[in-house]
Amino acid sequence: MNIKLISGVVIAGLAVSYVGGKLYMTDKVEKQLDAKIIEMQPMLDVKYGDLSVEPITQRIQLHNVVLTPADGSGNPITINEITVNELDTSSEFPTALDFVLNGISISIDDIEPQTADRLKALGYSDDLLISLSTKYTYVDNVMDWQFGLSAEDMGKMEYSLNIANFEFDPKQPLTLLFSYPNYQLNSAELTYTDQSLVNRMMKQEAENSAISVEELKQRLSDKINAMLAADLETSNEMSDAEVNVAKNAAEAFIKFINDPQSITISINPEQAVTLGEITQSQHDPAKLISLLNMAFKA
Repeated sequence: MNIKLISGVVIAGLAVSYVGGKLYMTDKVEKQLDAKIIEMQPMLDVKYGDLSVEPITQRIQLHNVVLTPADGSGNPITINEITVNELDTSSEFPTALDFVLNGISISIDDIEPQTADRLKALGYSDDLLISLSTKYTYVDNVMDWQFGLSAEDMGKMEYSLNIANFEFDPKQPLTLLFSYPNYQLNSAELTYTDQSLVNRMMKQEAENSAISVEELKQRLSDKINAMLAADLETSNEMSDAEVNVAKNAAEAFIKFINDPQSITISINPEQAVTLGEITQSQHDPAKLISLLNMAFKA
């Protein structure tokens, strides 16, 4: 038989199998999803448009999702797209989760009035368009978690966290209140990337103070330098590591103020520190900075 013909038959067979598998998986997930929606109906009315499932990666995508409180207590929330890249359904507490909510549309008038007024004063008048993502793995009581939250034309927050000795019993969630002091923090990182929010805030503050934005930036930089100088005057009470962290923080924040792009705060303790130790040191900034081995970058 002709090799090209054989190849064509194989490719056609794979294509049919892929399409058939996709239709089967989509139908299966759709039935499961609709059953969950029925369970939620006393509290929430859920409608969605297209649903698709990739048979190989198991990625699930939902489009045009509309969430409406069943009692009519609030306006509908629309979500352009929900993507579930990974979800462990074999364990009582999922050992892996990776999902993204893109384009969550919220009316600015539906949020807390004081916050809404502040946003309007900054020039935000349209609906807020928010995206949220979370991803974690949970293996041998170690939680490795990433979280992202962004608002279009405002900014984006990205968190990462690695915690050991994380024991969570889904049957007894209240045990979290008593066991969290024993969780060990291995590392953490927070990054804020500005899109326009900080620039708008600076412009507003400069106008209220009747000065230019450049003058405001200089005042803020001078204030940070003054705070650093005051700390260094008592440097005999600080370790070399604490002095370096203070200088690093001042440098990073001044750089961000003058060019608001992104700023990162990272925590990398030399040895794992429990959340209980962090809580006990929260009112002692010098000790806390030393304990967490903090670093700043802009």
